[in-house]
Amino acid sequence: MSRQSVSFSDELAIRSPELVSLISYPRFSESEYKERVAEMESLGITSIALGGRTIVNGAHVAGKGCVGLVLRAKIGSKTCALKIRRVDADRKNMDKEVALHKIANRAGVGPRLEGHTKNLVAMGFVDGKSIVDWVEGAAKNRLRKMTRSVLEQCYSLDRAGLDHGELSRLNRHVIVSDRPCIIDFESASTARKTSNVTAAAQSIFLYGAVAGMVKKTLQADREKALLALKIYKRDQTRANFDSVLDSLPV
Repeated sequence: MSRQSVSFSDELAIRSPELVSLISYPRFSESEYKERVAEMESLGITSIALGGRTIVNGAHVAGKGCVGLVLRAKIGSKTCALKIRRVDADRKNMDKEVALHKIANRAGVGPRLEGHTKNLVAMGFVDGKSIVDWVEGAAKNRLRKMTRSVLEQCYSLDRAGLDHGELSRLNRHVIVSDRPCIIDFESASTARKTSNVTAAAQSIFLYGAVAGMVKKTLQADREKALLALKIYKRDQTRANFDSVLDSLPV
């Protein structure tokens, strides 16, 4: 997918219909638009590149969710992913998501947080494939390494007390480049019991689109895996996590 770079210092580019509709999405508000533009400038955003597999208002973007749109942007020479809060989001700012993202980063998980404002979150851009696209045709040894890395990251989140909340749908929340990266902490919580390992393990090996692809290369002992996950869910120790790994072909 070719990307159209939009210079942020060019007022005509900022006012291009495509970019305006993305900055104030899904409905235009002059005040919201101006506020976001000012916040981008405060973060040092120098350009935005339109491109990605998701189409919003006729423009290609890196991602779209219930809370925001994600665009590829530049802070100086550094490429980042810029999440812009939707005008109709169920929250007034990005503060809570940023706080949860920081917990993930401290656990060694997720793209590095680069900066944030009321309506924006800038983070490292992960240039890779969604896990479901990456899995297809992956060699067995690379698949083992990738799946183990995902589960180790999930264990780190469990130990940090942060439940991602969406890892039963790994195809939308794991991007694989040199290593897998868990993204998008907008539904995360420290208030509920963590289930990152159990959700991800079931998504990779037992149920869903990713599991369907993985089964072509790696076969898990279903009953053994379910028992190990049940024990781990009750007591999330390293020993019980290792038993989960032993029950899976990782």
